[in-house]
Amino acid sequence: MIRQMLCIVWLFVLAGCADNPEISRGAEVIIYPELQRFNIELKNNDITVGQRQVADIISDLLPVTPDTQWIISYRLRRDASIAKQAVKQLKRAGVRPAQIIQRLAPSLNTDIVLEVRQYHLITSTCKPYSFDNNRPTRGCFVDALRMQQVVSPSSLIYAVKE
Repeated sequence: MIRQMLCIVWLFVLAGCADNPEISRGAEVIIYPELQRFNIELKNNDITVGQRQVADIISDLLPVTPDTQWIISYRLRRDASIAKQAVKQLKRAGVRPAQIIQRLAPSLNTDIVLEVRQYHLITSTCKPYSFDNNRPTRGCFVDALRMQQVVSPSSLIYAVKE
């Protein structure tokens, strides 16, 4: 008899849960690209000062997301050593070589240009739960925290192929 009562109660619980499904809307995320450009002009053709400036900029920017792209452009061939030092510093910091571009660009206005391209994301602000609100936003906090832990935000962008 007790077994039958437990089965009936269990069926009522299942029927009650199946009658009211939870619909979670989740959170919204905005992903935007950011481009930082640093123009470095060498005074008196001093290579060591230029190397120090580039190294300071890189150390200020690190650590960054794994999908960050680094572009190091230089105007003259004598500035190639500065670019090579920057590439070595980035590789020591764990940046993959595929994400580093080093190029000679004679049309530059300055001696060295360091460009950093990366994606950032902004999550939606979830309304706190209140007893007055009959319809709280379920799943918003979980999805917002999940999106903030994404390592490379550019992986969330879907490219539509036509």
